[in-house]
Amino acid sequence: MTRFGRASKLGAALLGGALVLSACGSDSDGGDDTDNNNAGGGSTDTVTLAWAQPLDSYNPTTAGANSNANGTILNGTVGGFWGYDGERGLVTPHEEFGTYEKVSDDPLTVEYTINEAAAWSDGDPIDCNDVQLWWTQQSGAIDGLFSAVGTQGIEDTARPECEPGGKSFTLVYDTPYADWETAGPGVGNNKIMPAHVVAREGGLSDEEFLAALLAEDADTLADAAQFFNEGWLINGSLPDESIIPSSGPYKLTGFEEGQSVTLTANEAYWGEQPATKTIVVRQVAEEQQVQALQNGEVDVIQPQPTVDVANQLAQASGIQTHLGDQYTYEHWDFNFDRGPFSESLALRQAFALCAPRQQIVENLIQPIVPDAEVKNIRSLAPWDPGYDLGVDAVAPVIAEFGTTDIERARQILEEEDAVGTKIRVETLDNQRRNDSGALVKASCDEAGFDVEFVSSADFFDTTGGLSQGTFDVAQYAWIGSNQMSGWNSTFRSPAECSAEGKGNNNGCYSNAELDQLLNDILVAPNPEDAQALAAEIELKLWEDMVTIPIFQHPGITAWGDSVQNIVPNPSQGSITWNVHEWSKG
Repeated sequence: MTRFGRASKLGAALLGGALVLSACGSDSDGGDDTDNNNAGGGSTDTVTLAWAQPLDSYNPTTAGANSNANGTILNGTVGGFWGYDGERGLVTPHEEFGTYEKVSDDPLTVEYTINEAAAWSDGDPIDCNDVQLWWTQQSGAIDGLFSAVGTQGIEDTARPECEPGGKSFTLVYDTPYADWETAGPGVGNNKIMPAHVVAREGGLSDEEFLAALLAEDADTLADAAQFFNEGWLINGSLPDESIIPSSGPYKLTGFEEGQSVTLTANEAYWGEQPATKTIVVRQVAEEQQVQALQNGEVDVIQPQPTVDVANQLAQASGIQTHLGDQYTYEHWDFNFDRGPFSESLALRQAFALCAPRQQIVENLIQPIVPDAEVKNIRSLAPWDPGYDLGVDAVAPVIAEFGTTDIERARQILEEEDAVGTKIRVETLDNQRRNDSGALVKASCDEAGFDVEFVSSADFFDTTGGLSQGTFDVAQYAWIGSNQMSGWNSTFRSPAECSAEGKGNNNGCYSNAELDQLLNDILVAPNPEDAQALAAEIELKLWEDMVTIPIFQHPGITAWGDSVQNIVPNPSQGSITWNVHEWSKG
């Protein structure tokens, strides 16, 4: 599968179209700064990444902390059996952590072996206790106790048997599972977390904790689970070092609120030591990142593409730029738990008709990618097999509700006696989303809604608007991969509509028919069946007007000429998938 087929077009648009794009007032003159040819200059022992959102939890496996910022910053600190590696974002085993092998299809059986030398940075071995904690959380075996993003197939496995201190375990599935490789412990939101820390903070010995996990004793585990769900949150300072041991090449060693996070080489790591001793992640607003790179304040950036960013990169010197497609798409989600859209399909349809999707793409994306189009399906990227089948399936609904029609939107509001309905549209505070919000407000106000547009820096935080459900419509992006299980939990009925109970389903949509389709696609016997089911799911999501896709994100990464081994990743592996290989000469 070709992943970056549009990269050359994007690059041509960026460079060839720079003269007609609006200038950025903070741009340098490009010639007087002698450091421009050595962006990110300074100590060769440190590489600095600019990132706009803060780290807010050491545990990205919980529903409230499942953010791209947490995953990106923590990629080098907590390991697993696999990751999304390389330029195409494909699943690749991480054999330094351990090995796995599918040994049977009937029943589906996968054997795992943790590296004999694998240990947390505090010296505690990575073993059976960690596995049992991981399985208990990821399977949802004790309903509502441990927060998780989604069970992602582990609910269909038997609890693995392993001896205390053991390094091997086996997952046996009740049913086939198409994405079995990414169901096991890996990166992102299904990392193995340190059981000995959870036990200690829950007032239990390791032996007591393991016994309670095996017995699924919710009462005994209550305090430990509370720590697991909330004890790794970062509020103003890092937790004590004893609480955040590492199982990767880096450990988390520094934090300045609103400023930076510092990762330092984990000298206790059993594998190869990282190429650079220190990684600093500086919190820099996206519109300021190109200038920070040019000034040598940071070495690597990956801002969201905007016209200003395109202009600045076209004029920059002494940097490398990579442009290509991403498994990331922008969308609006409705709140089904509260507010005017929760019970009214008609009002959701009216919003779809006033939402200026084409105008957003034309004004904000096409100046960078001239052939960018409005996105009409969510679960598949344009280069994925089955994409055209999904587009064809939703065509009747798109013909009716997929194009902006202010007059018809107003007609629906009048029929529903809902002219003047106040709606709160929330998003993250950055330039492109603020520009998008202004377009939404203008268009939907004209149709008869009263739009309150709110953008905030803490939108993705565990206490922010998305997690807490304070929105009527939320605008944000999902970054995924080519794995179906990655987006499956996004539309599945939540256990409860709370920050910890809703998983990826931030709008708390619930539909038993769709749940069954989501179950079916995970056990589809072949790709053709899976593609047909994906098309059915897309049609159902449009018919119920659950969420409205807007566009596929183009990706921009830039780094200083002195930095080596920066390899952009289009999946949720993010730019830091190979942070241990970064170096600077």
